[in-house]
Formats: sequence, structure tokens, C-alpha cells
Amino acid sequence: MGRLTAAAALAALLAATAITACNSDGCLDNQSALPLAEFYSSATQSVISVDSLEVVGVDAPDGDILSEMRPAKSQLYLPMRSTRQSTAWRFIYRQKHLEALGLEDRITFEYESIPYFASEECGASYRYRVTRVAYTTTLIDSIVMADSLITNVDAVAIRIYFRTAGPDQEGAES
Repeated sequence: MGRLTAAAALAALLAATAITACNSDGCLDNQSALPLAEFYSSATQSVISVDSLEVVGVDAPDGDILSEMRPAKSQLYLPMRSTRQSTAWRFIYRQKHLEALGLEDRITFEYESIPYFASEECGASYRYRVTRVAYTTTLIDSIVMADSLITNVDAVAIRIYFRTAGPDQEGAES
């Protein structure tokens, strides 16, 4: 019986050590599934920086502005609402020659919110399975999803292609 107790004690000690070892670094993973969008030129297929672009959530509390693009940026996180099945964004173009025209685009993501339990220490979060992307095409040419499953991996999930003027045309956007 003493042997069994010693073996049980050793097993408990090893389990406690393993738990402590796993918990010593803390939860280092990104907890939120935030889709990262990157901006591209439809003419050149290369990454571009966009300035003077205001991104506003449609039906967002208090009309929240997600981003005012000053300085110019080539990427932007577009958070989704776990309590809804869709999230929409208005892209309002504030460049001086475009703002007077009142130009904007809308992007709507339809998705399933999927609860995900990472671990006891890291807790739970949501993943999103995008089922449909709808958008207007004022200056947006197209949108490409890298994967329909949005997780907490910090990688470009959405490519937004903007219509841009060629190098020999006036009024190039960037």
C-alpha cells in the first residue's frame, strides 16, 4: 500500500509540475479573432497605403469611428460582433478631390460566431466563419478572403483591392 501511495504522490507531483510549467509563461496568444485587412491596388496587385479614409461601423454604438487614416496605412483590423450574424463598415473617402463628391463604399460580412475554448488559462474567445461578403464598388474593385475562418492568428485575412489610377494617369490614389 505504501508503494501505491508513493506512486500516487509522484504522479500528483508530476501533474502539478506540468501544470505549473504550462502556466509559467502565461497566455501569450492573441485572445481576439480580429480580421486583419490589407489594401491593394487592383491595377498593380501590390500593397498600397491609403490616407484620408474614414472607416465607420454601420449601426455601431455611438457611431464609432474605427479609423481615420492619418497617417496613411496599408492595413486595418475590422472587428466583428460576436452577438450578431453580420457586421458592416462604411469606407468614407476624405481625400479633398473625393470628399466633395460624397464617395463611400460599404462592406458587409455575414458569418457564424463560433465559441472557442483555448485553455483554462487563456479562456474562451470567438472564431468567425464568414459565409458571405457583400460590398459596393465605388472605389473598391474586389475583396478576397484568405480563409473563411477568422481566428486569432495575426495574419492578413482580407485583401481589399481599390481601383487606382495607373502611373501614366492623373489622380492616382494612394
